[in-house]
Amino acid sequence: MNIGSYYIFKRLINDKKISVYNVIAVVFITISTIVYTKIQEISTPLDSTILMLVILVIIFSHSTQKPIGYTIIMTIFSECISNIIFFVATVINGVPNIVLNIKDDNITFIFIILVYFLLLYGIMKMKRLKNGFLFINKKTQNELFDVLILNISSIILFSIEIFGNYTVLKVERIGSCITILSIIMYLTIKKSFQVYYKQKLLMKQLEEADNEIINKQKEIEKLEQENLNFSKKSHSMAHKQRALEYKLNHLLMKEETSKELEIKTEIEKLSKELYQIPIEDLPSTEITQIDDMLEFMQSECVKNKIDFNLQIIGNVYHIINNIITVEQLEILIADHIKDAIIAIKHTDNINKSILVKLGKIDGCYGLYIYDSGIEFEKETLKNLGKKPSTTHKDEGGTGMGFMNTFDTLNECKGSLVIKEIGKPSKDNFTKIIMIKFDGKNEYKVESYR
Repeated sequence: MNIGSYYIFKRLINDKKISVYNVIAVVFITISTIVYTKIQEISTPLDSTILMLVILVIIFSHSTQKPIGYTIIMTIFSECISNIIFFVATVINGVPNIVLNIKDDNITFIFIILVYFLLLYGIMKMKRLKNGFLFINKKTQNELFDVLILNISSIILFSIEIFGNYTVLKVERIGSCITILSIIMYLTIKKSFQVYYKQKLLMKQLEEADNEIINKQKEIEKLEQENLNFSKKSHSMAHKQRALEYKLNHLLMKEETSKELEIKTEIEKLSKELYQIPIEDLPSTEITQIDDMLEFMQSECVKNKIDFNLQIIGNVYHIINNIITVEQLEILIADHIKDAIIAIKHTDNINKSILVKLGKIDGCYGLYIYDSGIEFEKETLKNLGKKPSTTHKDEGGTGMGFMNTFDTLNECKGSLVIKEIGKPSKDNFTKIIMIKFDGKNEYKVESYR
């Protein structure tokens, strides 16, 4: 029965390995059982049973390397199953004993052992026990499981009591108790399995629900990213469209064909305000798209009565041939000059001016934009590049300018430095947006604040 318990123990914990430790465990179980029978002669069945269980726990724990607390529960469980199987085997064997009138105890014992091992093998080969008791291996604990262990312990002790006391009265009295407890245990096991599989089904449903939520979140994030990308492209296209419109107006004003098309009058009407103010020629980068965008941003400054100055330092072709594309540089210029215009419109500074430096500045290629406008809000500085952030939505600000800037700088490993020089005053620049193509991919804020 103890060797059977060891086999049950290994099957319940899904330990199918066969090693020298198993042989050693069987030897020690055999020796301890012999010692148990000797102790039983000088002790009560209860004391000897407790001692036997302690010894089996130690052997099982060392053999399987399982924690001692877990081994105690599983040993009691295994002993209980072994005892019940032996009890059932004895009951089954009673039928042929009565029918055939067998009187030889040795033959009876052999038949009981055969039936015992057949039942043991059949039970352990059940489909649900193929991988052990999953609810035990996964340490799923509940109140029913505790009741189950309590019943198991009681049945073991009553079983030992029967086999330790052979009086008919004892067998009849305690046998009825075992029968009742066996029924209770069966119902408890059945209920435990039902609870376990319901829990398992619920966990599966929750897992499916979690996966569905995760998938929905991914879909939402994907849509948000697509929307963000679309907003970035729309933002960039808006700058380019306005620059092209400006150039088209400029060209049509100079072309005689505009008279033939009878649209010159309309163009003059639309551009009257702009061309009342003289516009100085800007230094050329020799790149048509860049020059067009700079001229358009100059016209925007003129309309808002802002002085616009441009310094081209060195060869700008190096930037578009080796670092970023013409379109990316064009959008960087438009975004940050527009931001500077909005900042200046909200300042009381008498000096309303913007200075743009493009080319090789202090030994590093870059784009510097100086302005005399108001400072950034601290929250805006924290959110730059993380999410669209603007404090002047009513002025046409979308927050997409810096989102585009960070995308471009991440791609070319450029750096962004925002340097705040001081509070707006009558005759000074208040901040510089420095875009450096230095390969460092850094973001810094240098501020007197």
